[in-house]
Amino acid sequence: MRGDVAAGDGVVHLTRNELLEVRLELANPGELFRAPEADPLAGQLHEDSGLQRILNQLRQRPRRAVRATIILPASARSADLESRCRSTLQQYCALRITQIGNDRGSLRQEGLATLWRGLLFLALCLSAMNLVGEPRFLPPRIAYFIYEGLVIAGWVALWYPLDVLLYQGWPLAREQRLYAALAAMELRFEFVG
Repeated sequence: MRGDVAAGDGVVHLTRNELLEVRLELANPGELFRAPEADPLAGQLHEDSGLQRILNQLRQRPRRAVRATIILPASARSADLESRCRSTLQQYCALRITQIGNDRGSLRQEGLATLWRGLLFLALCLSAMNLVGEPRFLPPRIAYFIYEGLVIAGWVALWYPLDVLLYQGWPLAREQRLYAALAAMELRFEFVG
């Protein structure tokens, strides 16, 4: 079974074995890695590189193997084109995976650093609650408001560190997986004209 989905300048094919097939028509091999200048009057509507367009398709269908067919003008044909593009693709994806790994490490360090500050602030709030206790000189509603306010303030201080440690790394891990899939994709070339 095969389903076709329009994908801008190409067609995305989904096969039963979960293979994502993307066809891109490019003016030259450099557009695979570098974004061309958009020129709507000449029919050039994309401002993204070929790899970015493939990644955009892959984001919609993660965890699939990818086969990209790059359609180029016949003048772009060369004996070593496929090997040069494959090598450049491998280097580019390895660099991006490393950069994203560094970003994840920095994010984790920031989360741990802010976690300690948040825990310290929570401890100060809980201590202040115990010191203040139930002040007899304040009306009960105001004393209750101060008491509960300290509890809430202490827990709110932990909100950001917990968000960083628990959730903000997920999109980065997903991007690493996408670049790994991109590095492993099957790359084909067709020439027209």
